[in-house]
Amino acid sequence: MDIVVFKQRRVNPYAIAASALFVAFLLAACFSKNSPASDNRDTANESSEDGSAAQQEPLIETVLTGLDNPRGVVVLPDGSLMVAEAGSGQNTVDPQEWTGKLTHFHDANQDGDFSDEGERTLWFRHLPTYNALSVYHTWRDEVSGPGDLLRHTDGHLYLSVDGGHDRIGLYEISPYKRMGRNLSALSNMTGIAFSRDHSLIYLAESTANALSSVDIADGTRLNVTHFGALASGQQSVPTGLAVDQHSGDLLVALFSGALVVEGETVPFIPGDSAIVRVDPETGAIEDAVLGLTTAIDVAVDGDGNIYVVEMCSGPADPIEPTHDLFDPDQAALHGGYRRYSGRVSVFAPSGQSDAGPLQAGVDSTILADGLDMPTNITLAPDGSLYVSTGQGTPDRPIPGPDGPTRIVGEVVRITLPDANSR
Repeated sequence: MDIVVFKQRRVNPYAIAASALFVAFLLAACFSKNSPASDNRDTANESSEDGSAAQQEPLIETVLTGLDNPRGVVVLPDGSLMVAEAGSGQNTVDPQEWTGKLTHFHDANQDGDFSDEGERTLWFRHLPTYNALSVYHTWRDEVSGPGDLLRHTDGHLYLSVDGGHDRIGLYEISPYKRMGRNLSALSNMTGIAFSRDHSLIYLAESTANALSSVDIADGTRLNVTHFGALASGQQSVPTGLAVDQHSGDLLVALFSGALVVEGETVPFIPGDSAIVRVDPETGAIEDAVLGLTTAIDVAVDGDGNIYVVEMCSGPADPIEPTHDLFDPDQAALHGGYRRYSGRVSVFAPSGQSDAGPLQAGVDSTILADGLDMPTNITLAPDGSLYVSTGQGTPDRPIPGPDGPTRIVGEVVRITLPDANSR
């Protein structure tokens, strides 16, 4: 199903290129000392000679592949998936050539993945897509379009769309595949989350460094808080958020924006990214997790465990704004962010009210690392995690763990061991 052209106002993004000197410095920074629970895909727990599990580890499986910048994932009651794709980033004049989409995936043959023939139903195509490299000269391969996705208890879906400039929206979609109201169009929404009673949608607006809410019933919009500078003085850039079902607090991932040092622009500083806790009534902010590098999304379960996605470990190979992202013979370049250095970590609650913020590398357990540019995380009803990976121009040559490879959008499922065994 096609949709009409979106016409809304856009706030310009923050990011621009880093200098070679600071790129070299930042690439030397590493993730925490924790050993990863798993460093590859489709791995099962190792077993001892008697057949019992020697060490419980997460099971990491690729359940969808060949996508174009997958972002928000919703797990439906029947176990099927709704997936938003930001598209190729090719921002053509003709909307019929836009490649953002929303698709329903159903595991018809019950083999555990959703990639077989006949297991996908396209709900919407020709949704806006663009690449910040060509539009805003960021020196980074960054594709935007359909972003985060929610499912209401009444069956409606809510999809955030960042199409650049005048194509911003938070769209209400009926269970009958009808796209309805646009509830918000003031700024891009990299993360959205329901309030506990599902009456509000909270919005993480990265270009505005703000957190807002919109009332689903009447569209009333309220500002919750504004995020100030981070540790080194750079922009906070909220990217993902989740609601703590016990307290109602919001957990917000602050990605960390650009910083100018002696006339040179640094995209982000390792260790300055954070997860903060926000009181939705007062807007009060307190640190929840510190010491992160590129926190881009967050989830929290009923026990208070906080799951954090870090997109990469540092910048690498900034790309000239004139670079042809779609040239199949181009050199393999990281494209502004170090590929295959993303990870998912879990932070267990301290149990002490005065314990202070949790610390990366101290209070964390790495569930998966070596991921290629993960962006979104979804906590499924059964406790498994779905993570979208492969941000960037689809099929563009990039350095891989075993040599040159190409960008492939995928959805990875992380099945956690029993909590008592971790």
